[in-house]
Amino acid sequence: MRHQEFLAGVATRGGFVQTDDARRAADAVLATVAAHLPADDRDALADALPNLLEQESGVDRQADGGTPSEAGLVDEVARRTGWTAERARYALTAVTGQLQAEDGDVGARITRILPPSLLGAGPTQPPDAASEAAQGRPQPVDDDELARTLQQRLTAWAGDRAGIERTVSLPSEQLDLLLERLRAVEHETGQRLRIVERTPTSLTVRARTERHEVVTAGDLDLAGRFDELVASA
Repeated sequence: MRHQEFLAGVATRGGFVQTDDARRAADAVLATVAAHLPADDRDALADALPNLLEQESGVDRQADGGTPSEAGLVDEVARRTGWTAERARYALTAVTGQLQAEDGDVGARITRILPPSLLGAGPTQPPDAASEAAQGRPQPVDDDELARTLQQRLTAWAGDRAGIERTVSLPSEQLDLLLERLRAVEHETGQRLRIVERTPTSLTVRARTERHEVVTAGDLDLAGRFDELVASA
């Protein structure tokens, strides 16, 4: 596990534009989670982390704090970062998700203490996205519109009204360029695609409005913009 690569993964999962935000999220989440791990699991986490990240987060100095609740974890990350609870929860899912992706053993150890609500998906509305009030309440598309769009307008997307996904395979350098361009489009539109999975040569994204767990017209538009980015990459 490499320091900069780990932070880059956190930034990708969390939608953090600034590297400092990804680092702050990593430090706070790692320290918070480590405080609730048994000694053996905490040692395994410390051994897996890059030395700099281990020192910055203070993982090796934590004591067993017992089984945590979701609210307790979120509140602690919020306290350590100075962020809102919503943003802190997003940081939790981004950092723990990256740990699980990079080290299966450490990921399994952490999973044992995480509440089910913090496992896997987590929120897909990034902390710096435009607010729902600013965008207006999104309206879900109906089945006919979604089917028509998947067939006629989008490329290689699949799913239903609860979410559509697409996987693309590209060399690592081109995936990095694709993500960079995607972030620019997301900043322009105030909407985001969820990064479901990232490997060195593939990327899976999901389009839906997470707050309401439905696909909206805006999600379909963003999926179309993503198709254009893939074609240009």
